[in-house]
Amino acid sequence: MKKKAIGIAAAVLALAAGFFIYTVWSARAEASAAVEAYNSAAQDYNDAIAPYNQAASEIAEANRELQAVLDSAQAVLDKGEEAYEPDTQDLLESAVQKAEKVLAEVPVRIDPFEMRNVPAGFSTDQLELAQHEAETAQKAVGESLEKIPEVPEVPDYTQEIEAVRSAQKNYEKSVRKLANITSPPDSFVKERLERIDTVVQAEAVSAGNDPNGLLGTKGGYLGCVYFLDERIDRSLLPQEAFEKDGKKASEDEKAPESSSEEEASAADSATEEAAASEGGTAAEAAEAGNAAASEGGIAAETAAAAEGRTAETAAAAEGETAAKTAAAVEGATAAEAGVSAGSGTAAEAAAAGEDSPKKNPSIDVVMIGTAGGGAVEIYSSREEAEKRAEYISFFDGSVMDAGSCAIEGTCLIRTSKYLDEEGQEKLTRAVREALLTVDE
Repeated sequence: MKKKAIGIAAAVLALAAGFFIYTVWSARAEASAAVEAYNSAAQDYNDAIAPYNQAASEIAEANRELQAVLDSAQAVLDKGEEAYEPDTQDLLESAVQKAEKVLAEVPVRIDPFEMRNVPAGFSTDQLELAQHEAETAQKAVGESLEKIPEVPEVPDYTQEIEAVRSAQKNYEKSVRKLANITSPPDSFVKERLERIDTVVQAEAVSAGNDPNGLLGTKGGYLGCVYFLDERIDRSLLPQEAFEKDGKKASEDEKAPESSSEEEASAADSATEEAAASEGGTAAEAAEAGNAAASEGGIAAETAAAAEGRTAETAAAAEGETAAKTAAAVEGATAAEAGVSAGSGTAAEAAAAGEDSPKKNPSIDVVMIGTAGGGAVEIYSSREEAEKRAEYISFFDGSVMDAGSCAIEGTCLIRTSKYLDEEGQEKLTRAVREALLTVDE
């Protein structure tokens, strides 16, 4: 009897175990099927939204690139720096505004559905719950699949970016141009003048050799750089400004007294700087008086007094023959120079086989003054430069004519009276371009 009871109990247990295993297996199979169906639908959905999300990412990246360009341009504008060409600032502002208007709205990315897994336990409740959730989620995937928006177009901002960058570059370049001509140091002006093909040499004045006495004075200039131009006939210039072998031209190279016509030229050259100066120092007043006296037939003597020389020295300097003048200028004998009378330019001397006269320390460019080519006077304001130009123009057409004047920023560009009007205009343009050039 006891054995029979044990058998029955074992049978019942076996039946219960089998039923349990079947139930769990059945629940797992159904849950697995539901999860697998969901995962398949979710993968299809995720694949469908991928192009949309990719486009959204590309739009965001394009916007970031354009915005970085706009931020850079705006930072430059916010400095409020004045430009040489004011319209460059207006063009940059306009380019920024146009680019801002084309910024596309970045689409919101669509979240993908996550993949699901069948629970690893033997709880039928968990398996049934997993089945139910998978079936519900699959329905949601189907509904979402029908609502996927069209793939947005990724904007091409190339044109806007190039426009802003170009406008910014032009504006920044224009700002630097204005800085070049706004109270620049004389060392900068000297370097720029020496870039000009026809300029032989340039030299800044100092407190000790400023012919006008305006350096550092109230209303005067901050600096002044004289330059020698190769197109000027050097026989018209003060010969003591040209050294030979490190010494002044010897007296035995000087010719007999010049004619009255040459004396008038000497007086005219001696008074040139007096005509250009503001207010006038005592030395400048003397030069002005000498120029007036030249009308009375004593031009050579008074010009010599203005320059600190004797009448005999001035007459000798102005009475040289053209060949000896060229020799004194270039440091060669008249025979070596091989140039004809009245051809004392640097270009002609170079044609005769001489070395280039550029940066010749034996030439006193400041002593020669604007007559030798010109000068750039540097002021602290444009108003001061205009006042100086107005004063110099008062002598236009007179024996004290100092040449042409042009204002660029706070700089006064002067050119020699020995150049004709076309030559003065051409040289002024060359100086202006040299000063305004912005090195990259």
